[in-house]
Amino acid sequence: MQNEIELKLRISPKDVLRLRRHAAIRQHLTDKPITRRLVSVYYDTPDLQLLKKKISLRVRRMSGRWFQAVKGSGHSLAGLHQRMEWEDIIAHGHPDFTKITEPSLAKIFADQNLRDALRPIFLTDVKRTEWQLTYEDGTAIEVALDLGQLEVGAKSEPISEVELELKKGEAWRLFELATLLQQTIPLQIENISKAERGYRYFQPATPAASHAQAVRLPAKSTSASAFQAIGLECLRQMQANQELVMQADVEATHQMHIAVRRLKVAFQLFGFKNPAIRAELDWLNQQLGSARNWDVLATETLPQLLPQAPEHEAMQALVEKKRHASYLKLKHAFESQRYQALLLSLGTELTRKLEKGRRSAKTLLQRRLQRIDRKLPWEQAKLDTLSQEQLHRTRIRFKRLRYMQEFFNQSEFGQLSIKSIIRLQKQMGTLNDLRVGKQLLASITRNLPVDIKKTMTEKIGSRSNQLTQIAWLRMQSCWEKVRQKKSGHN
Repeated sequence: MQNEIELKLRISPKDVLRLRRHAAIRQHLTDKPITRRLVSVYYDTPDLQLLKKKISLRVRRMSGRWFQAVKGSGHSLAGLHQRMEWEDIIAHGHPDFTKITEPSLAKIFADQNLRDALRPIFLTDVKRTEWQLTYEDGTAIEVALDLGQLEVGAKSEPISEVELELKKGEAWRLFELATLLQQTIPLQIENISKAERGYRYFQPATPAASHAQAVRLPAKSTSASAFQAIGLECLRQMQANQELVMQADVEATHQMHIAVRRLKVAFQLFGFKNPAIRAELDWLNQQLGSARNWDVLATETLPQLLPQAPEHEAMQALVEKKRHASYLKLKHAFESQRYQALLLSLGTELTRKLEKGRRSAKTLLQRRLQRIDRKLPWEQAKLDTLSQEQLHRTRIRFKRLRYMQEFFNQSEFGQLSIKSIIRLQKQMGTLNDLRVGKQLLASITRNLPVDIKKTMTEKIGSRSNQLTQIAWLRMQSCWEKVRQKKSGHN
């Protein structure tokens, strides 16, 4: 049994020659590359019992011998796949259950009904070239180029990918190597395995938007270890929503946007000072924010601004056109090498070997929370005395306060519960959505005929003022409750 750790990358067949000649491979090569054919048959029952148990069974023909592998589902992050694997040499080209001795797996395969129901369900047939690399610090990496196809019955699809497998050493080295390759070869991170691709023919994926998950930190976590754990969770949430965002899913875009903002807050909390990565994350945040603004306008703000108005349908069509354009731009961003480079850079930083510092994560958190708290306008009884810019900064600070508490599962800070912060945030967000929505509508009505533009401006302006007044009153009510709790604590 071993913990298989590998980074998967898609490569265009036209770029294969550049990979073979790449200096990042050649300078660490320990032996001549080996090329051989691999035919791998994946087994399951007609009702996919192994998939439901989150394991896979594969029999592979390679170099005149048969190999059997049982793998756990594991997880994938920024293209880095980690899972447990049990591999054995077997005598024939069909499963040998006597080789499956790990107790939890042996119990599953002891079921004779399951054994009898197992069938080949798909196969991969690839020509694999392998390079063995060794680094000065002892890290060993196997680079494997797979060219071939996945076959599912009469259907097939091409396979053209590079796998960087860690044989020994630190996982961040995989990201470092991938980054060097990606500088001259347009690679795409692959988040699903060949087995997952095959299974999708039988059980098409029906993903749902992924929300932030709690991070379990040891009681005495150092700031370095907490930063990596929290950062990796933010990165997981980002990537888990990417596929649905490409389909213009409103909630997935919202959650991916949240993940990016949480990661930015984590960088600030832990003093992450890589300006290049932070600048690229700002770029991604802007791309997502633009799509999110059009989503909110189309699904929430516009129906409120023009309720049952005859012009609503025409305006909705104009908004949808802009929304579609924003998602097209976002799709291009995801497919760009700039985005791939950002993911690889984040992967490198968040898996890099930790320094031996003993700085307490919770002590750092309390200091940061107190610093934000001191900048909040507690002396202002009425929020309408703040300028638009001051209100915006206040909303951002409360968001940071909330995210930092959530990172550490801390429900309260200075008598301020996360729930009370969320309620205030919601009303502040409504005000911001109305302001942004009004600006966006002004931009798309600019070229309308003068009389229609005047009518639309008046209707939208009148209704916007009504909704804004309601939101201000609700926000003020929330603010008063928050201030009461704060003053009661002091």
